[in-house]
Amino acid sequence: MSTVKRVSGEYTIESIGASDPINLISPFVNITGNLTVTGNAVLVGNINADKIFNGTTSIEIPVTSGNANVTIGGTSNVVVWDTTGEYVTGLQSVTGNIQGGNLRTAGQVSATGNVSSGNLTIATGNIVLTQTSGATTSQMIRFQDANTAVTTLGANIGSIEWFTSDATGAAARVTARIQAVYEDSNGNANIQIQTGSTATPTTRITVIGSSGNVGIANAAPLHVLAVTGTVYGSSTLTAVGNITGGNLVTAGLVTATGNVTGGNLQTAGLITATGNVTGANIISVGAVSAGALGVSTTGNVSGGNVISTGLISATGNVTGANIVGTLGVFSGNLSATANTVTSNLQVTGNSYGTGIGVENVVWQPTTVAFNSITMANVGSLGFLALAGSSYKFEAYMPILADGGTTTGFGTYFDAGVCYYTVEFQTTQTSAFNTATSNVSGTAPATAAMSGATPRAARITGTIYSAGNANVAIQAQTSAANINIQSGSYLTYTRIG
Repeated sequence: MSTVKRVSGEYTIESIGASDPINLISPFVNITGNLTVTGNAVLVGNINADKIFNGTTSIEIPVTSGNANVTIGGTSNVVVWDTTGEYVTGLQSVTGNIQGGNLRTAGQVSATGNVSSGNLTIATGNIVLTQTSGATTSQMIRFQDANTAVTTLGANIGSIEWFTSDATGAAARVTARIQAVYEDSNGNANIQIQTGSTATPTTRITVIGSSGNVGIANAAPLHVLAVTGTVYGSSTLTAVGNITGGNLVTAGLVTATGNVTGGNLQTAGLITATGNVTGANIISVGAVSAGALGVSTTGNVSGGNVISTGLISATGNVTGANIVGTLGVFSGNLSATANTVTSNLQVTGNSYGTGIGVENVVWQPTTVAFNSITMANVGSLGFLALAGSSYKFEAYMPILADGGTTTGFGTYFDAGVCYYTVEFQTTQTSAFNTATSNVSGTAPATAAMSGATPRAARITGTIYSAGNANVAIQAQTSAANINIQSGSYLTYTRIG
């Protein structure tokens, strides 16, 4: 049974009770025209329509099984859904997480929360982190390892890479990289800057370990800065500590306010110092020149020539094959194996030389109180005559007697042939008495000396020996002392 109700005006269906529903029961309810519902409309089943609208805002499916379009305030296609996804014109604001395989935009991505995705690709734009000056927190890019323990030393924690698509060289590749890798099991990391021309950059430029050490072309820096290779600086290199190296090579100046210490200091140019140059040995194959302050050393000065236009002063020994100067002053010993040539030679100690014509001087530095009834050596007045050589010698001795005594002088030699002459005064003003001898260790003459007035004795002679011969000046007394004064000397010269 069916009933058709046709109404030319309004047709109102109203329930008697406010809570009594009005049910339209049919597999299909078709309404041609507008349907206005005041209150709630509860539908069990589908709504079959191409548009839902309120004023100029609508959700529309204009084509069967087509796109779903959203119009807001008369602006069409603010949101469009099709089989490939969702397309939004304008701002999309999300207070929760956005998760997806790729997030791509030609404009900005703004999020107050996290953006989580497999890859974030920006084709031509920039990533800009904006921060208010003086903020208590800083903007950052973080690479967070999900592992709770370090599994592999050297494993990559995160990288920033530069990629080229150029295939004309070594093909498309990563050309540079900044990466962090695990250094130890405690999770400390090394920061590595790498470059390369192959598919993967392998040249390690810098490594910063957890200790703070920096290595350049050095994989495991043991010092604060470790460089493998040549280091170049176009300006000043300053170090408050030591600079240690195999060689220090410079085309300019090396300036130091402290000490320069090394095994060898080698230069093809000049070494200039306004202060002291101190060392165990200063060795030069050329000339060593000194200014007004001189050259001071506690060790040896060795070289081919030591040349000075002023004084050469030494408190120790001066030894050399040839000692040549216009004026020399020595408070110690002067020893030469060849010639000593000088206009003035002042020696307060002894001078030695084995060359022909080299005069050797032996000084008696202190007064000797001599008292011996047999012939005995006088102080340090003696020398060694070398084998196969001839010498002339002369001894001069100022004397003070303590009282009356008989005194004799002679020459001792333990080898060779020696002829010598003894001259002595009995008083300060008397003439020299003379006696000659060729006998070792005997007095060719004696003289009585009395009183405490000064007087002198002198011995001159020559000696030749096929072997080495010890030569010494000797004396004897019968009673009181005689005082051989300081300043007594013996000179000897090789003559053949």
